[in-house]
Amino acid sequence: MARVFLGMGANLSPDINIPAGIKRLSETVNIAAVSPCYESEAVGFTGPAFINLVIEAHTRMSVAELNRCLKQIETEFGREPDAKKYSDRALDIDILVVDELSGDIDGITLPRIDVWRYAFVLRPLLDIWPNGVCPKNKTPLRDYWPHVADQPLQEVTLEGVETTSSF
Repeated sequence: MARVFLGMGANLSPDINIPAGIKRLSETVNIAAVSPCYESEAVGFTGPAFINLVIEAHTRMSVAELNRCLKQIETEFGREPDAKKYSDRALDIDILVVDELSGDIDGITLPRIDVWRYAFVLRPLLDIWPNGVCPKNKTPLRDYWPHVADQPLQEVTLEGVETTSSF
């Protein structure tokens, strides 16, 4: 079974869509851990703040199958298939890391570059995988934190989101 880390976020009714998204995701994969939630400003456009978190899950699906399932869940939450990259989201789910995979896997670049680019991805990932190592260059993920530590981020609590840890 593959160990995967998924980034989840929303800026449209996140108090409703994040808990519902986790519940829906649990019908597709085995959720092992859920990070705390973090609020951050929208990136690449002007819009409401996002709530983001990271989920550790286990699945037997290939990367392509998992990606199709995640896109289907996003569609169920109202995402248009041709939605602009930087736009409001009722639910956004991205594959961040899958086991030790690195490079282009089934059309998905792993690990996702957002891991070391954005605090709203790296902070919750470190919360549930503090000793994580980047599959691409074998660098401890915590070594990337100084590069994004100045990005505004606020931990928030969402009713219906139970934070768990796998370590």
